[in-house]
Amino acid sequence: MKKLLLASLVVLFASNLFSQQNWNLVWSLHQKPFQDPQVASEMAIVKAGFDTDQDGWGEFLCAYTDLFENYLLMYEATADNTYELVWYFKYPVVANTFAGIAVGDIDNNGIVDIVTTMPSRTTSDPNPPRLWSFEWNGVVGENKYGNYISGEMQPTSQWNFDLPDNVDFRPYSLTIEDIDNDGYNELIVGVRQGDRGREVIVASVAGELSGFGSWVIEYNLQGLTGGSLYSVTTGDLDGDGNKEIYAFIWDLFSLHIIECTGPDQYELVLSLPQVFAETGIDYGALDAVRVADVNNDGINELYIASTEPPNAMFIITNINDVSAITKDDIKLFYHIPVKAGGKLRSMWIADPDKDGNLDLMIGGELNGQIFSLEYKGEGDPADSTSWDLHVLFDIFEYSGFSPDDSPTIDPRLFYGCPANDMDKDGLDEYVFVNYRSSFPVWPGDGYVWMIEIEETQSDVNDKIAHLPGAFNLYQNYPNPFNPSTKINFELARTGKVKLAVYDVMGRLISTLVDEELASGVHTYSFNSDGHPSGIYFYSLITEEKTETKKMTLLK
Repeated sequence: MKKLLLASLVVLFASNLFSQQNWNLVWSLHQKPFQDPQVASEMAIVKAGFDTDQDGWGEFLCAYTDLFENYLLMYEATADNTYELVWYFKYPVVANTFAGIAVGDIDNNGIVDIVTTMPSRTTSDPNPPRLWSFEWNGVVGENKYGNYISGEMQPTSQWNFDLPDNVDFRPYSLTIEDIDNDGYNELIVGVRQGDRGREVIVASVAGELSGFGSWVIEYNLQGLTGGSLYSVTTGDLDGDGNKEIYAFIWDLFSLHIIECTGPDQYELVLSLPQVFAETGIDYGALDAVRVADVNNDGINELYIASTEPPNAMFIITNINDVSAITKDDIKLFYHIPVKAGGKLRSMWIADPDKDGNLDLMIGGELNGQIFSLEYKGEGDPADSTSWDLHVLFDIFEYSGFSPDDSPTIDPRLFYGCPANDMDKDGLDEYVFVNYRSSFPVWPGDGYVWMIEIEETQSDVNDKIAHLPGAFNLYQNYPNPFNPSTKINFELARTGKVKLAVYDVMGRLISTLVDEELASGVHTYSFNSDGHPSGIYFYSLITEEKTETKKMTLLK
């Protein structure tokens, strides 16, 4: 098996490395709020691509958790390539490694919530809270979340996961979605390690957290063993309409799958421990397991960006029953070249250049690089020749240091996240953090970095063609999306208009408008509740013209 693996790596290395996506560094954070300048610190997570206050300017959240006082920070775009700190939360406990972040309507009252978790030490408090939620105040343009009492912000709620006293418990991976299709959102939590082993928890809220709501545990899988559980994600790999939860443990490639078979019904249907024990390569993943139908054939794939220096990319596809997956279904389909020690970290799926071909966007950690593995638009996703590799950013090239210099910088591009178009310039951003900054060697180092895709000539031509007063159907925002997205269109004159959403089979999913509208720009929202991940189409139909665009739902 080891010889076959090495042969595969040689073949995959020969894949096309020359296709281009041009990105520019547009913003970076060189001074942490509330800290001394250039303090050595670990910014370990960032989540981006939302507009919680609905003012049209995008935001991102990041957190550091290794200092005496630790914070969750929200930055919002205020102009082109300009971002300001608009909200923060000081964790009221002593941190024990990484925070978790999720954004969504966890109590189903139509108002967005920020949810964060923290592995809290139990030395001073035998049972501190591990979760805090903050509900937006509902005023457009105001970044206020939580309860404001005498001018002081307090969480809308806090929770200890109903733990007994003196339990080591480290929640990390967080996802908010209606995982069991019961019409109510749940919080899916991966506990990376603790006294009860690695855990998966599905929790929901009874009532509203701003009133007398309370947290309820719907499901709790305890006792998983091995390395850290950094990756817990969701999808429907076998296409049976029942979503799954994938728990991937950093232990020689250990995968566990929980299937949701009905409201509040969850079952562990597969456990594949230590798949690569024979090779001795300790494959894991750090928030780098995602499900998508990249080639738009109606069959989902599971993608895994592994943690070890071979920089191996794995795929599982053509699955009719997730409970029947074997090690033979796991294919190594791409090898990203190693630089400065290699290793891959977080992976998200997006389409930043809006060409309809999805990208696996990956943090390169010790590589000092940000990668995008883009599907070419045709071919088998399990074939390396169906992909183009782009290096979006190289911190060694940017800084002027070589990994072989002495001294040299020591980056850990630990976590990154696609951000859509936060500053409203028509170009998507990607935000990432440097978990291990090297200020003594390079004073220009930073904690948070933002790159933006470069405008293409086709973008310029499109803007020229789309002059005011024309008939224009714009790309939905955000895209990909979950659970809702906005669709803008422009009418040259008053008339009868229909805006409708269809699935890949051409079946009508939703009619957003079907009436006479005045000339000008109009905006409608499409909510994906009850619909599976995949490709959808939206059509704008008038008496004179019809236009259709594609959008991607990723849950």
